[in-house]
Parts: sequence; C-alpha cells; structure tokens
Amino acid sequence: MIFRIRSVAAAAILAGMAACLASGGLTAIVRRAARIPDTAEGLEGFVNAANALLSPALVAMAAVAPLGCIVGAGAVMFGSRRGMVIIGASLGTLIFLGSVKGIVA
Repeated sequence: MIFRIRSVAAAAILAGMAACLASGGLTAIVRRAARIPDTAEGLEGFVNAANALLSPALVAMAAVAPLGCIVGAGAVMFGSRRGMVIIGASLGTLIFLGSVKGIVA
C-alpha cells in the first residue's frame, strides 16, 4: 500500500517536471519573476535578476529569523550547546542576504 502511494507521488512529480521542461517554460517563469528584459546585455541582466530575487528572500528571512532566535534560545535554556549555533545561523543568514542586496544594488 505504501509503495503504491509513493509510486503515484513520484510519477506525478516526474510528469510535472517533464511537462515543465517540454514547454520550456521554466526559464521564462524565472525571467518574468526576475523582470529581466529580453534585451538585457552584460551585467544588467544579472543585476536585475539579483535585485528581483533577493527582495523576497530578504523579506522571508526577516520573517523567519526571529523564530530561529526563539528556538535557539529555547535550546540554550534546556542545556543544548547547539542553541547558539541556531541563533547565529539565523542572524548570519539575515545579515548575509542584506549585504548581498547592498552589494548588488
């Protein structure tokens, strides 16, 4: 029974991937999401893509970082040594994304 469910799920994923690759829409979706014009040349396309893709990532990380800090503080409170690593990873990723946004802009 479990094997059958896994097989159906794997077949659905493979069918979706095949349909996306066959239509050639994957690059078009990313191009539209990043607002890269068809005539972008050189670094202009890279800068446009980085700006468009980093803004949502920065907002998402800013929403998740406080949760990581709370989980890390809870881990420290219960005696885990990994709690500080969790806090550092949350804040470090947020700072990294912010600095990349500043460098690209």
